[in-house]
Amino acid sequence: MFVVWKRPDGFLGADPADYKVVDIGGQARIWLHKKDVDWFPFRISGGWQEQEATQRLNRLVNLIGKPSASWVKHLVHEFHHSMSDDGKKFFAETVTWLESLLSNLKGDTWEVEIMSHAINEVLNRVKDTQVPFMTQAK
Repeated sequence: MFVVWKRPDGFLGADPADYKVVDIGGQARIWLHKKDVDWFPFRISGGWQEQEATQRLNRLVNLIGKPSASWVKHLVHEFHHSMSDDGKKFFAETVTWLESLLSNLKGDTWEVEIMSHAINEVLNRVKDTQVPFMTQAK
């Protein structure tokens, strides 16, 4: 399984107005598509659940720059639509999954660096939501 970056240039004939630029933890900036939060900016390939994993990752990445309440709401929604009935286990599996992605980045040096910053930002934001998530995930 590899995570690759779908660069914004030429993406489905998109126009620069279709994107917003967000800061990633003061380390970098990334272009996020304003509407396509499922299939952009990253793609996970090489696994039998690659489409589901791609959408899951991109939905989280597209929360960068949004308030904590949006992150909690999203994670609670994901939990309620998952096969898990244990919020603590779901949260731990989400963190472990994100950490595993960091060792499976593929691309040019600068692409890997941007993906690493983005996924680390997601990981930190997810970890920051643990207490409110556990309260609301019941």
